[in-house]
Amino acid sequence: MTTLPETAMDDAVLKGGRHLRRSVNSERQAMYDDEVRLLIAAAESVMLAKGRTEPPRMTEIVHEAGMSNQAFYRHFRSRDDLIVATYEHGLLTLASYLAHSVEKAPDITGKIRALIDGYFAQIAEPRLSKLSKAILWNISRISRSDSEIEPVGYARIISLIGDLLADAGVDKAERSAIFVQTLLSGTTRHFHEKDETPNEEDRAALAVFCLRGLGITKTDQS
Repeated sequence: MTTLPETAMDDAVLKGGRHLRRSVNSERQAMYDDEVRLLIAAAESVMLAKGRTEPPRMTEIVHEAGMSNQAFYRHFRSRDDLIVATYEHGLLTLASYLAHSVEKAPDITGKIRALIDGYFAQIAEPRLSKLSKAILWNISRISRSDSEIEPVGYARIISLIGDLLADAGVDKAERSAIFVQTLLSGTTRHFHEKDETPNEEDRAALAVFCLRGLGITKTDQS
């Protein structure tokens, strides 16, 4: 079983929204950042417990975090903004894991495989798989256009994939990165909804499909 590692909370998520309280005092700012981390962890815990039955209530999240309503509103405009921040935190964690994995791969073939294994790691560990389903269910019920949380996670992943494709000489790397990310996230969701973990044959076939689609034909799998 593979577990995505914990990662430092990204500043873009820590900012919560345009109204989030910021402090020139570093100690006070560290306290604010810790409060956001606690709220996101609490939101994950409540969503994990509820699954896909009903959205978490703000009172449940605040209670789980051991915080006050005043502290909650110091950072987030609404429960929905916190759910979006929790979703973005998950994407940023994935982006960090992918970056670490592809860095260790020696060539584009290995890097594409590392991306595939990184995406599938989300569904290989039971608790993480259940949490991902709960977060995705909750985020599907929210209008992102109404949220103050910027979509930083998706942009981070596209940038990562685009950079590695550009380094490999792939034409129109940024556009190709969108295609690759869409394929990997869609395939992951397919297996996720079926409660199945992709086997080695699935992973190898997906790697060949990606590489050939990118015009890279000299691969270990071909």
